[in-house]
Amino acid sequence: MKFLLPKAPAFAEHFQEMSLCLTEMSSVFRDFAAEFRDFEKYWLKSKDIEHKADEITHQIINLINKSFITPFDREDIYRLIHEYDDIIDLLENTLHNIYLYEVAEKRPFVDEFARLIGRASVALIALVEETFDKQKYTDEIWKYICEIHDLEDEGDVIYHRTLRLLFKEEKDPIELIKWKDILVTLERVMDVFQYMSNTIEGIVVKGS
Repeated sequence: MKFLLPKAPAFAEHFQEMSLCLTEMSSVFRDFAAEFRDFEKYWLKSKDIEHKADEITHQIINLINKSFITPFDREDIYRLIHEYDDIIDLLENTLHNIYLYEVAEKRPFVDEFARLIGRASVALIALVEETFDKQKYTDEIWKYICEIHDLEDEGDVIYHRTLRLLFKEEKDPIELIKWKDILVTLERVMDVFQYMSNTIEGIVVKGS
């Protein structure tokens, strides 16, 4: 890969900061799923993390605009940071909607997606670090991409199974609408994990 970090270390540093935001957000979501109470407390925590991620995103965009030389294509950097930000936004949206809807009994898919999101976050963070560190397509990069794709496939299975059960078993149309919205957002989170891994794959392929 042809992007040498000594020429633009700030890009790598900002992506490391974004990775810390994702670690915090996935931890908040995991703890929330385990407790499933104090909805407002967890939403406010996620809101603070989402604001930090927005600031980092703006810093990277400003850096793109100011830099004569960028680590790799400007469009790729722009896409990559927005996909990272989208994951964090969607998790914050999920916690906000659960707080807003005041749902009662937890559905099993909340824990299932919390597990997938935790694993996907670890894999994605490692993928980003490996990409900036090795600057070329490596076996580790391929391993992380495959892992994220497998986790997204698991998310699809959970989504379709849960959607079918919701329409089959939920008699209250308002509850159906609430839980369907939460389910769709969590499935979207897993989609964006995969989109971001695809973006990284395109970057390393072009640079190899």
